[in-house]
Amino acid sequence: MKKISFYLILIFALQSCHVPVNRDYNGLSGALVFTQNKKWLINNIYSDLNSVEREKMNLQILNSFNSLSKGNAVSIDEAITKNLLPAKISLNPDLEQLESLKNNSDFDYLVNVRTKKVADQIASLELSQPYQFSKNEAYAILEVYDLKTSKKIYSQKASSETSMEGKKTYPEYSAEQLNAERANGKTPKGPFFSYSADALSKKNLNQILKDIQKKAVK
Repeated sequence: MKKISFYLILIFALQSCHVPVNRDYNGLSGALVFTQNKKWLINNIYSDLNSVEREKMNLQILNSFNSLSKGNAVSIDEAITKNLLPAKISLNPDLEQLESLKNNSDFDYLVNVRTKKVADQIASLELSQPYQFSKNEAYAILEVYDLKTSKKIYSQKASSETSMEGKKTYPEYSAEQLNAERANGKTPKGPFFSYSADALSKKNLNQILKDIQKKAVK
């Protein structure tokens, strides 16, 4: 019962933490068109998350594009069994790779995704402030290539971070200053709840997929 209560408190605390997500479309349109019955090839995600989380995210991306394209999205693993495709498609394919995909399959678009943890210094639950400034930071990038023209037609980077100030300690602050702050209740007391770098990675990808859904031309 105590465990359940703890996790409920943790979930509530995390939900109450507002972490803004910054977006960058790299000068390209923020909308994707799904009206022309085109076929979408979904590459395996490039991520520093564990294999279980990567598989979940692969499925999430596939399901999202399948829903938008009315069943015209296919995972790279399935596509390899039916087409003369390489075992691995790079995150930033060159012209030769894109031409090969166009000539050896009937796909119209390639979807590439990456998530990256930039900083991972704070646990989801910290009982006290760290001794120095700490932060968690991550980003996700989703890009789409038109295989008929070999050009990138969509790019969105979503990034977010959360941070904690370090403790005020001696000798930067005198014993008198520290005692005065404690007496006035100015010293923050734990526990402190934060999004982990893993959670930020997943949050960023979720925000990209929601944005694509919102702006999709269907």
